[in-house]
Amino acid sequence: MGNYVVLLRAVNVAGKNKVNMKNLQAALQEVGFQNVITYIQSGNLVLSSMLQTELEVATKITEVMKATFDLTIDVFVFSEQNYSQIIANNPFPPETIGKEERWMAAFYNENIAIARQKNEQAEVIAIGRVLYIHIFSNQIHTLKLPVFLGEYKKTITTTRNWRTTLQLQTLLDSQE
Repeated sequence: MGNYVVLLRAVNVAGKNKVNMKNLQAALQEVGFQNVITYIQSGNLVLSSMLQTELEVATKITEVMKATFDLTIDVFVFSEQNYSQIIANNPFPPETIGKEERWMAAFYNENIAIARQKNEQAEVIAIGRVLYIHIFSNQIHTLKLPVFLGEYKKTITTTRNWRTTLQLQTLLDSQE
């Protein structure tokens, strides 16, 4: 049985795509997922499955979302090994984060090739399926991320702050 992190795109954001996490947890357990843990209300899950690949897990969860909640949303799945590597790959050393600064991660379903870039608002570095984002002091509300994305502007992604990203790793570690 494998452990996975699941990120649902645009769930419970601005009153759209409403999903009760307890109902989601029950629906996933009903179709065979085990140890289902939800974290906050924005579509973050850690679970175990007999399914063998990230794609199989994503496909099954997509089916559950449609059948149970009548929602067609994007699902991002990372195996325990891949998610742990995402955490380890963070290119920003802890000492680079100031009090008013933020780290975020934009997750993709495929590897991305965005060159390392930096301006007065942020620095971004793409590694594998993640765009690591270091937002400088007081820029969180004015950041224009599309400036960095180039051809990936229209690629489907879901973004999490680094605190949530780390908390999901902690929950994943608790599955062992």
